[in-house]
Amino acid sequence: MLRCLPLSPLFPAESKLPLTMEGTAADVAGSVAATTSIAATSAGVTSTILSWFVDGNLSIGRTNNGILGGLVSITAGCAVVTPGCAVAIGILGALCYYGASIFLEWLEIDDVVDASPVHLVCGMWGTLAAGIFAHPENTAMAYDNGSCGIFYTCEGNGKYQFAANLILVLAVIAWAGVFGVLVFLPLKVLGLLRVDLETERVGLDTKEHGGGAYEMEAPVRRHSIFTNRQAESATSVKAAIPDLPQVQEI
Repeated sequence: MLRCLPLSPLFPAESKLPLTMEGTAADVAGSVAATTSIAATSAGVTSTILSWFVDGNLSIGRTNNGILGGLVSITAGCAVVTPGCAVAIGILGALCYYGASIFLEWLEIDDVVDASPVHLVCGMWGTLAAGIFAHPENTAMAYDNGSCGIFYTCEGNGKYQFAANLILVLAVIAWAGVFGVLVFLPLKVLGLLRVDLETERVGLDTKEHGGGAYEMEAPVRRHSIFTNRQAESATSVKAAIPDLPQVQEI
């Protein structure tokens, strides 16, 4: 059965500070610090590589969101997975973020900061990942119970842990979906959900706050592997630097 090999140099040293029957505060804190950092790093690197091959450029925004996606992906299981599994969780989290981001573009849904791909999709993946990769020894150390992920054997509890995490994801989707419709559908019917077309054209920064935060100028060619078409997207930001006085030659 496939398992993620632990990276032994990254395991925290033992301590005598009591936390549970099986572990200590230093053990759990060290493990959390290691897996969180590893997942964020692997996701950031993966997202950077994807931006080069998919979008045709090295995007700082893609890299930053990839790191955030890795952090979101590891949150549920940071105390119970091994560092080796944290690498896999981060890489797969970056793929989830990137795929969801491109899918939203294909659907022409405007999510300017990729909040949904990072927090929704990577959050769902991270919750499921905890039910897949949770190591029985780490789970006992952190929570003092006999649960584990489906890749391990812990008295048959692995499948129940994954099922519980899956039910949690479905319950959150149902709760958020129902109440989202109850809140936003009336706003849409009343015409209060979006600003007017003129405000969309000039931007909320100009209309509501008296000035633009960004001035988009230089087009950068981007390519979507799903749409198989190229689009010109302006991505340069003009720095707000005051004009300096001219210096004459002497």
